[in-house]
Formats: sequence, C-alpha cells, structure tokens
Amino acid sequence: MTGAQIPGNADAVVMLEQSSETEGGFTLRKPFEDGENISYKGEDAKEGELLIEAGSLIHPGTIALLATFGYAQVKVAKRPVAGILSTGTELLEVGDELVPGKIRNSNGPMIKGQLNRMGISYRSYGMAVDDLDACTSIVKQAIAETDFLITTGGVSVGDYDYLPAIYERLGAKVLFNKVAMRPGSVTTVAVLGNKFLFGLSGNPSACFTGFELLVRPAILAIMGGTAPYMPRMRAKLGEDFTKPNPFTRFIRATWTFTESGIQAVPAGFNKSNAVSSIARGNCLIVLPSGTRGYATGDAVDILLLGSEQGVSEWTV
Repeated sequence: MTGAQIPGNADAVVMLEQSSETEGGFTLRKPFEDGENISYKGEDAKEGELLIEAGSLIHPGTIALLATFGYAQVKVAKRPVAGILSTGTELLEVGDELVPGKIRNSNGPMIKGQLNRMGISYRSYGMAVDDLDACTSIVKQAIAETDFLITTGGVSVGDYDYLPAIYERLGAKVLFNKVAMRPGSVTTVAVLGNKFLFGLSGNPSACFTGFELLVRPAILAIMGGTAPYMPRMRAKLGEDFTKPNPFTRFIRATWTFTESGIQAVPAGFNKSNAVSSIARGNCLIVLPSGTRGYATGDAVDILLLGSEQGVSEWTV
C-alpha cells in the first residue's frame, strides 16, 4: 500500500483504481511506464542540500520538512515580549459608556490583535492620562519589563503630546519622528539601550498602518527574520484618486480577482481616523507621492495584509 517499500524487482506501481479483479487474477486498464508512481530516494532533497535557511519562518510546511528529516528540535529565535501603552485623557475602556469629549480605546485592542497574529506575547500598560510625570513613569516601567514598547498617541504637536519629552527625559535616541506617508506621518521611533520605543499615531488607521509598515518588520528583524516585509503584488486601481499628494499614500483596500485581473478597491472611509476600512481591508494600496493623481484602471502596487510569510525587500 501507499508508503510501503518497493520490492527489489519492481519498476512501477499500479494504482488500485487502474486495476480490475478477474476470476483468475486481475487486469490493468492502461499500460504503465518504468518508474511510474514511485518515490525515489533523493528526489526531494539531495545529500548536502540546504533544507531551510537561517532566518526562515517556521510554518506547517517547514515543520513537516523538519519532521521528515528527523529534526525534533532546532535552534530558534526567542520571541520578544512587547509592551503596549495607549495615551490620552480622552480615552475610555471598550466597555464604558460614551460621554461628551471621550472616545473608546480601539488602538490598544487592535495592537494586541496585530501582535497575536504574529504570535508575539505582550504586556498591556493600559491607558495613560495626559500627565508628563505619570506617563514618564509608566514608559520607564514598561521598557524595563519588556523587550520593546509600542505607544499610541502623544507623538504629534498638541499641547499634551508628551512622547518626545519622555524620550528626552529617559535619554532615548530618536531615530526619526516624521515619515513622508499618509496616514501615519507622525510615527516616531526611538531606541533606549538595546530596546526600541515605537510611537504610533493615536488615529486608528494611522496606528494600524504604522504598525504594519514599520513595527511588524522591525519585530521580525529583531528575531532574525530575513523576510520581514509585507508581500507585494500588482493590481488595477478600482477607484479614482485625482488629488496629488506630496506623501506616499497607503489606502486600506480589498483586492479580488476579476475578469480583467487583480483589482484593488478602497475598503471604505479612508481618513486617518477611520476604523471601518481597517476591518474590511485585506491589503494596502500604495500610491507614490507626486504631482499627479491616479485614475481607475491604473496599475498599482498592493501590500498584502495577514500573510504569515513576507519578502526580503520592497521599495516604493
């Protein structure tokens, strides 16, 4: 049966479905060639061949390959522990009743979901009010207890956007505090010792996009990953974007197969404070900066969301 060793004098295997039992034996429904339906030694991998490169993601396929060749254990990167802190006196818990001047904290749960999708554990430090001393204390504690910290809000130019001041107090080196993209231009990244502090926007779509484009690949690189970036493919734009933009835009969108090929259509309301388009989208449309707009049918790059395997590089 399937999986059995081939007898020494056999040169082909006949599938049961291709045979017919007779009174005195059996007949074959078709002729068979030498080697048909036989798995040969060394046909899948040759002696000395590299099976899995260092830095590769372990997924069900790699587990099967490792098991086949007798590797019950392999050396892997340690999974880091993330810290999550949402800032803003205006924030409410998810289950709280809305009151004037307040909004529910959607960024914290969203970041947890993005980390869960990567298999990264985390510690939540809740929500911090707009108080410089209190925020500094929480950030100091969080960075001491985790491998890196993700904060949402507090990185723009408002009176209570304290993250730049907190970085200065702690002696963290700011790597950058602005990115020429929409949404998420106020994304800030600093390093304290050997630990990163990722300062994401308080606007949900900007927060989501900043995580996927900047935080996710950094986490994978920290673990030694060699393909940290979102997979990319070409698609036809399904909606006009006629307004020129000095920044590269990343539009939450849905890609589908159509008769004319792959098409990407915006997933709904697309301002930086949008939430609904995050829920519906399965990709990001990339619209490079420039002096012209984009029309329906234009060929564009799209970055695929939710893919466990990435690519080694991509450029805009």
